[in-house]
Amino acid sequence: MAVENPRYGGTLTMVGAGDVDFLDPALAYHTVTRGIIRAYTRQLVTYRSSLDRAAVAMIVPDLATAADGPDADGRRYRFTLKDDVCWDAPTRIRPITAHDVVRGIKRLAHPLAPSPGLPYFLSSIEGLSEFRDRVAAVGDDPATIADALETTGVAGLRAEDERTVTFTTIRPIPDFLNILALPFATPAPVEYLRGVPGTAAQEQRVISCGPYRVAGYHPGETIALTRSAAWTPGSDDIRAAYVDEIVVRQGLDEDKCFALVMSGEADMLWDIQPPTDRLQGLFATGDPRLEVFPAGLFSPYLVINMWSANAGGALARPKVRQALQFAVDKAEVSRVWGGPRLNDIADQLLPPLCTAHRPFAPYATGGGRGDPERARLLLGEAGYPEGLTLKLVFRDRDIHPETAEVVREALARAGITAELVPASIGELFGSYLASPRAAREGRWDIALTGWEPDWHGHNGRVYLQALFDSSAASGDEGWGTNFGHYRSARTDQLIAGALSSSDQDLADELFRSAEAEIMQDAAVVPILFAHQYWLHASRVRGWLPYPVLNGDLTNLWLDGTDDREGYHL
Repeated sequence: MAVENPRYGGTLTMVGAGDVDFLDPALAYHTVTRGIIRAYTRQLVTYRSSLDRAAVAMIVPDLATAADGPDADGRRYRFTLKDDVCWDAPTRIRPITAHDVVRGIKRLAHPLAPSPGLPYFLSSIEGLSEFRDRVAAVGDDPATIADALETTGVAGLRAEDERTVTFTTIRPIPDFLNILALPFATPAPVEYLRGVPGTAAQEQRVISCGPYRVAGYHPGETIALTRSAAWTPGSDDIRAAYVDEIVVRQGLDEDKCFALVMSGEADMLWDIQPPTDRLQGLFATGDPRLEVFPAGLFSPYLVINMWSANAGGALARPKVRQALQFAVDKAEVSRVWGGPRLNDIADQLLPPLCTAHRPFAPYATGGGRGDPERARLLLGEAGYPEGLTLKLVFRDRDIHPETAEVVREALARAGITAELVPASIGELFGSYLASPRAAREGRWDIALTGWEPDWHGHNGRVYLQALFDSSAASGDEGWGTNFGHYRSARTDQLIAGALSSSDQDLADELFRSAEAEIMQDAAVVPILFAHQYWLHASRVRGWLPYPVLNGDLTNLWLDGTDDREGYHL
């Protein structure tokens, strides 16, 4: 897409309340992290940013010269790295190698900090599950683990030489290139073996292979990205890198953030959205500072903790979970989230932008208003005629407290008392949703969260495998983003069948069958399919979306900024 008079230079300032989950690409999964990770990481393949939905879903080469594969058997892929892709390493700039690519994939199975994206790779790459088990068996000493990661082979993952890497998949995987385009598949430099992913020390030594480097990270306060000395424009036809610096200011009040962007004192919101009333006003007037893009967000939805023993283990009972389906007033949540122009009521799991989607609404109510009387009836049939009390955990910033309040009020009408448990974004995922101990101890019963697709188009697996598959789970391990610890052999079988099918139409049919099974089990409460929207100041130009992100920071520029002398594509 042609751009109008792009300019180089200046500092893009983003303002918000919270922090990233992790800067390390092996673990980073939150939306806000994905907003900056494109600036300092690269993968073998990626996506272009574009307003064209077809274009934004197309895989294109990034670190690799081209995507070679699959072969005639549909299982083997071969990639050759570009000559001029380098690490901005602490001691010296040096080339990225095929061994770094292999190390990046292996590191996802680190037993002390497994990647939330690991299930995608375990179900795709030949021998990776066996590799994970062998590395886990060496114990919990970081140095021993590092040695095992480096020296233990993976059958389907091989560095042929310094610049050539091959992958062999378990079976034909139609979306394997989409998996390799995830930030999880970022190569890992040898320095990463010294640390455990996600630790405070490792977060301070993230090494760049993109156009920017992490120049400073003060958790909860600031993140500063500056130009990388190792990146060259000729090596990257995806990222233009117009601005000189990207700064994130954290810990600010939401209203102050909104005011700073509207006045032009800051350039973009970071991890929050405009207040509901102001958002509706911006949308109604067509304010060009508000970007809106249908993105297939499954957000928000209500996670149900299957392991909680609270209220006599009520949530293990299907009729209690079904009561929750009818208790929530989705229309009122929609109002908080900007109204029907910015979101759609969700009565199922697969959104309209997913190719597997077909309209399906087993618990629909008039206008999404809920049916408290039917919810009360189901509670009575489940053995709770006087109702019950549940702990509702939610993020404590942005529009989430108001969302939790309207959900609490709706549940009360159905005879369910919700005790509100506010948490920071780090606590929500780290201390509650991703903690098996917190689930078993009943520190939470239901949780408000959201899900953003990892890619567009044929993406049934990014909703169903990621959120509901339990085939890799054993005890407290292997649940990934199946936060409610939902287990169903039938669902796992249907998802496995979809993943093993090279016929995309058949795969989509199996995904729909899995969706029906999950909804019959009432594993979660769908609430909205939200559209993606973002606010920026007037001087921001060239804002473009691309998969799973709120805008491509590497391709926008700042109006009125002088050209960077001597720096040209």
